[in-house]
Amino acid sequence: MKLGILVDIHSNLEALNCCLDAMRDVSEYLCLGDIIGYGPNPNECVEIIRKLDCKTIAGNHEGAITGKVDLNWFNREAREAIEWTAKVLTEPNRKFMEGLPEHIELDDLEAVHGSLKNNLEEYISNITEGAATIELMKKNLLLVGHLHIPLVIMKEKDGKFDGWQLGDGDVVDITKFDKVIINVGAIGQPRDMDNRASFGIYDTDAKTVEIRKVEYNVSAVQEKMRKAGLPDFLVERLKYGR
Repeated sequence: MKLGILVDIHSNLEALNCCLDAMRDVSEYLCLGDIIGYGPNPNECVEIIRKLDCKTIAGNHEGAITGKVDLNWFNREAREAIEWTAKVLTEPNRKFMEGLPEHIELDDLEAVHGSLKNNLEEYISNITEGAATIELMKKNLLLVGHLHIPLVIMKEKDGKFDGWQLGDGDVVDITKFDKVIINVGAIGQPRDMDNRASFGIYDTDAKTVEIRKVEYNVSAVQEKMRKAGLPDFLVERLKYGR
């Protein structure tokens, strides 16, 4: 089976639709949180995830809406976007977010938005941060989000740790390592200097995770953000993927 991994959609409807179009070969989906925030289409994106009826966990932006994450944790532009999102969210979509777990375990993997030390707020951006979470893993594979950069951090079978950034088309063979953390990057707001939307495909039979990237209409999203009055910084960064 092929499992589509969606994360950090951030209310970017154009990017989400392009990713789903490119995921026609998947059987099921897994959403790792931050469906909302930053972008102009929170309700539409949440409704798509609800219709997919996939396993979904909360991210820090959902946490901000439901009161689990203090707004002061965010920078000014992110706070403004969250406050705007809170005003336009429908009640059914808000209720959906309130019911999301922060961590899930499936047959051969587990998933969390941030880290196993702090589900919603901690970033895993390097080997040291990854090693601390690897020691808490119950499964061989942990899928995370939050960083908006595709990367892998692993514990080798000899006990050594390693890791590197991933790019379009890179495939990680889980069977080669003792424990593996993978971030498939962000759909709605990439930060790896590549403005294409990024997602992952987990082949449950081959035990591999592949990174895939697709182009989408960035300027259309930017125009909607400007009309909504969202911060200029958030608008401009989409163009550069940073």
